[in-house]
Amino acid sequence: MSVRVATELRTKPRPTDELVTVLSRVLPDSLRHEGCEAISLTKDQDDPTRIVSFTQWATRRHYEEYLAWRTEAGMTDEVGEMLTEPMSIRYFDEIITVAR
Repeated sequence: MSVRVATELRTKPRPTDELVTVLSRVLPDSLRHEGCEAISLTKDQDDPTRIVSFTQWATRRHYEEYLAWRTEAGMTDEVGEMLTEPMSIRYFDEIITVAR
């Protein structure tokens, strides 16, 4: 069963567009990473400095390996410089899905 990961990023006011640009550039590589099944990047309508990434991974281990790879490559530091606080990462198991 897949795991869903929600990563919340609280940006400084000006770097929001810069963060979206950086993430847009690297997301194709992220999707090709082993175990990555889906990626969605969203922006809060009421607070545009709040970006949330929803990703789906084959297992939590796949995501943790991906995060280690991004950290080793310096991506988490680059993104971290644009944030007002450390990114928040939460892991979810799907319980029920209702779709049309």
